[in-house]
Amino acid sequence: MCEANLSRRQLLRYAALVGATFPVVSAFDRGWALSEQTGSGTAVPINLELVTVTDSEAAITWFTGDPSQLDEFGRPTPVAAPGRVLIGTSPDPRTWVEVGKHRPTPYHYVEVRGLRPGTTYFWRAESAGRPAVPTVIPRTDPLGGSAPPVFTTLTRPPGREIGRVAWLNDMHYGEQVAGLAYSDSRLPRGGLPPGFPVDPKHPYWRFMGRGAVTEARHRGCTLLLVNGDLSSEAEPAALAECKGALDAFGTLGGTGHVQAGGARHYFVTRGNHDRWHSGDLYAACSSRGSGLHDCFGDSFNAGFVSGTQHFSVTFGDAKARYRFVGLDSNDGSTTGVLRQDELDFLAAELAKGDATIPLFHHPASATASLSGNPPIADGLDSQDAVKFRRLLGKHDNVAGVYAGHTHRNNFSRNAETGSVPYFEGGAVKEYPGGYTIVRMFTGGYMANFWKTKTPEARAWSERSRGEYLGFAPTYQLGSLTDRNWTYAVDARRRAQVMTGRASRRTADASSLTGINAAG
Repeated sequence: MCEANLSRRQLLRYAALVGATFPVVSAFDRGWALSEQTGSGTAVPINLELVTVTDSEAAITWFTGDPSQLDEFGRPTPVAAPGRVLIGTSPDPRTWVEVGKHRPTPYHYVEVRGLRPGTTYFWRAESAGRPAVPTVIPRTDPLGGSAPPVFTTLTRPPGREIGRVAWLNDMHYGEQVAGLAYSDSRLPRGGLPPGFPVDPKHPYWRFMGRGAVTEARHRGCTLLLVNGDLSSEAEPAALAECKGALDAFGTLGGTGHVQAGGARHYFVTRGNHDRWHSGDLYAACSSRGSGLHDCFGDSFNAGFVSGTQHFSVTFGDAKARYRFVGLDSNDGSTTGVLRQDELDFLAAELAKGDATIPLFHHPASATASLSGNPPIADGLDSQDAVKFRRLLGKHDNVAGVYAGHTHRNNFSRNAETGSVPYFEGGAVKEYPGGYTIVRMFTGGYMANFWKTKTPEARAWSERSRGEYLGFAPTYQLGSLTDRNWTYAVDARRRAQVMTGRASRRTADASSLTGINAAG
């Protein structure tokens, strides 16, 4: 490995070069494993991201590569280098301690544990003695961009921790090209912007999906919710493989209540890619008329209320629980809609009084409605979204709304529902490449996005940041508070609910706490 003395100005220039590089993509035809792709040269530490901050942990990633040697994607050639993180509660670096020291790799991942809740920390990441430069995100971020040099750990919601739930979305099993906002086979590399073709011998969606599911299990979750786009185009083989990966977590459906710490179960919703399809490939699946067939329903109906494609499941214990209501934001071949029967089902479930979190694939926030530009639609049909938010506004036990589809981490609130959080999760299958762990407490919950950390996942997440002409981080990563936040809501069950006496519990959904950064 060559050594060179690089100034901070040079490091910043290299980082800017990476952010602006047009991804020149060639077909995958060598059968290589992503994690083994390394070269030699000057290891410049760039793309630093403070991804996760909980009450006691932080997850930090960065990349070392040689910007003077670009690979076939127009990205710096990966160069392995050692790494470490220095951290402390004082602004004086001489007082910081070394954590996460690791052997040479181009794809650095450090989890810092043992932090104190509500405590401010100063830090930096290094490789071979050089400080890592944050990901270039050309937009205003009040918390200092992708890697603020100062952060404050979250404070737990009130009460005891009940258990943990994993939120996943946009797995896209069977996909042939990544990074398309608009698919059109007549365009070069499959659509707009030009995409990244899959390696047929080693598809990214396979190891990204398996890695996320495995890590959700290892992080102590007993309920897994997959919020749409499990497949690329509802191909039977892709759906079967995706279901096999999810079955490794637990049982599809099979219950109306998941006991925290008990047997593991998972539930799914349908995304636009999972819609009904026509053609010979789908002919063996259930017919829906007009030549359309529902392969997704055939694969995952065990997780739905009989005769529908929605579900309701509670999570918790005898004293406190949350209710998750999964809806179908599709109608046959039409996507991005929420029909009246779905709204009626949600209204009936909200009337049961539990602290309730609806989830469906298309975002229903005003933010999502405003950010889509035809032919690209970011969210639910605008009129359906207003109906949905008005319905929620009639109930005091709404604890949040979870969506996928946009492949980004995004937090927002809406006028109709006050402080209720609307969350869009980053995609499993590509940059930032991960999942959200939700820790449920009797007095609220804490949501944290984690990047999948297997070697192949780290390598693919780094490569796929070049999607959307290199602007994927600007849109998809989100701010620190988009990825890490807490919400206070009373999840305690009233005795009359447990015994069947007539009365309705209420939820006090009143406060949001994010991460505070200074400096």
